[in-house]
Amino acid sequence: MRQLTSLHAFVFLGALLLFTLEPLVGRMLLPYFGGAFHVWTTSLMFFQGALFVAYLYAHLLADRLGPWHLLVVALPLALLPPSVGGGSADSATSLAILARLVTWVALPFGVLATTAVVAQRWRARSGEAPYALYAVSNAGSLGALLVYALLIEPLVGVEVQRWAWAAGFVAYVALAVFTWRRVRGAAAPVEAATEETPPPAATTMLYWALLSAAPSAFLMAVTNLIALEAGNVPLVWIVPLAIYLGSFVVAFADPKDGEVSRVPRLVRRLWPHVAAVGVFFYSGGDAGGGWLDAVMHLVVLGFVTLAAHAELYRRRPDARWLTLYYLVIAAGGGAGGALVALLAPIAFRGLWEYPLALAVLAVTMLIGRREELGAWLKGAPKLALLVSAALVVVIVVKVGAGTAERDTIATLEVRRSFYGVYRVTRTPRGEGAVRDLVSGTTRHGRQRERDGTPLSYYHPRGPLGDVFAVTNATRIAVVGLGVGAAAGHLRPGQHMRFFEIDPVVVELARRHFSYLARAGDAAEVVVGDARVMLERERQRGEPPYDLLLVDAFAGDAIPAHLVTEEAMRLYLDRLTPTGTLVLHVSNRYYDLRPILRANAADLGLEGVHVARVDDLALDQDPSQYVALARTEAPLEPLRTRRGWRRLRDTPALAGAQAWTDDHVSPLRALVW
Repeated sequence: MRQLTSLHAFVFLGALLLFTLEPLVGRMLLPYFGGAFHVWTTSLMFFQGALFVAYLYAHLLADRLGPWHLLVVALPLALLPPSVGGGSADSATSLAILARLVTWVALPFGVLATTAVVAQRWRARSGEAPYALYAVSNAGSLGALLVYALLIEPLVGVEVQRWAWAAGFVAYVALAVFTWRRVRGAAAPVEAATEETPPPAATTMLYWALLSAAPSAFLMAVTNLIALEAGNVPLVWIVPLAIYLGSFVVAFADPKDGEVSRVPRLVRRLWPHVAAVGVFFYSGGDAGGGWLDAVMHLVVLGFVTLAAHAELYRRRPDARWLTLYYLVIAAGGGAGGALVALLAPIAFRGLWEYPLALAVLAVTMLIGRREELGAWLKGAPKLALLVSAALVVVIVVKVGAGTAERDTIATLEVRRSFYGVYRVTRTPRGEGAVRDLVSGTTRHGRQRERDGTPLSYYHPRGPLGDVFAVTNATRIAVVGLGVGAAAGHLRPGQHMRFFEIDPVVVELARRHFSYLARAGDAAEVVVGDARVMLERERQRGEPPYDLLLVDAFAGDAIPAHLVTEEAMRLYLDRLTPTGTLVLHVSNRYYDLRPILRANAADLGLEGVHVARVDDLALDQDPSQYVALARTEAPLEPLRTRRGWRRLRDTPALAGAQAWTDDHVSPLRALVW
């Protein structure tokens, strides 16, 4: 009993460390790559590939090495605490991310990834069924993600996380030695008694791989879809991954007597219908906006992964082929991840991996369970068939209706980059067509053709119009380009420098919008991460700015590294003593005003804010802005404008914790 108890603890701790390492590494990588949404999908692809290598090691070498495996377990001690290297990234590419991950993370992650399979091999020596340990492993993984999202990230910074993780890994090594000493005298492995069990057929292994690849690709597709809207932070990554791992926990748990799976029969039967609903909303349906859309896609993810992993468990092999089984599963998951992280950005302009992953899974299940499907169709209740047919008709009609509505809106160009998926549209109007730059459901700028008046969040009667109406600034910096609408406020004698991290956005702004062209030499664009570029300006001793506007959106959220105290200190260093820092914080998911109030208090700054949501004309959008300065004097003119109030006089914004490069807590800024 003590042997099995230590095995369970060994597997659980290994999974706990493995899946706290994933979001920790992603969190450390984000600032180096400008908060790009592909940081997490590339990292997830790496983790899946490393999992395959770990399973390959477990399949080929772990048993042969015997006690020497413990030396392999101890090797990552030399790399503690975990790191992703230092210095700014020369290029924001998948290869640059992979290079850091291979150098700093591959060894500790790979060692931890062997835990579940090696422990199951050890347990097989006792004659016990080994598959339940896989559920224990996934339970530990799921627990790690929830603990990270709800406790670790909100309460402690990255530096504390790194050293706490290092202490946990030391305990893991000690537990590995203790567990090995308990199992080394056990009986011969169970496969000795089942030596005549034939190996799985190639078609069976292909079935395993596809049942693993499709849910893995769909996980990343759903994560991308949500991250493009709600921002690229660990909280957004963890929820889909927790659902994915939770499906393994349920599917691989030992079923009750008389049951084939712990996954409810209703889920196994209805998942195609739920997946079809997901495709409908992906293709343009509206679930209500904001978090409701995200929740709907997460429900689809839950149904799909539960059904796929239940089928994967149902087709599990004899214990003799356990390591081969997990090796194929890991290969399939890695292949699905690689297709989304590496191939999809090149091959697709939009997030087409979403419907394609569902289509692959549907075809795979249709072929793999064709006999059962045929038998079910013969005896299926007519009502069930009628409901299925009606659902298909409704989806087709709705998608067709949405397409008809969009026929009047021409799509001029669609581009996908490392930082987002962008669409430029043209909508005819009686007084002239309007062009929009859209990412997901978020508009990043709008312009009426043959008219240079700023629209959307930047119109002259809005908060940004107030800022430019009262400012005497001559040198202006803007973090984030969008369509260049801020340049529409320039007056003679003013100069504006935009900092834009995504070259694709620059191309689209110049090709389809005229704000930059109208501004001429008064506006320039610098391509690169704003913090890196501003730091280089400071080191070169360039003159400071009178006004600095932060208007950088990733989906509907500002990248966290652009609103930390360290970032704001850099902004202040690049401003004149009487200069003003203005931040555009309109957001459907996070309220950043309490964070900025806390940052301002720590930095000794004065601040005002406004939310202008009423009295809007056509093509104008509601917006929220915060303005900060070293003293009240530069902000007094703004306080005479409608709706502007002091930050420190607003009780509802009190009590938040400041964000730093070491500690960011999006959970506390959520808007439900």
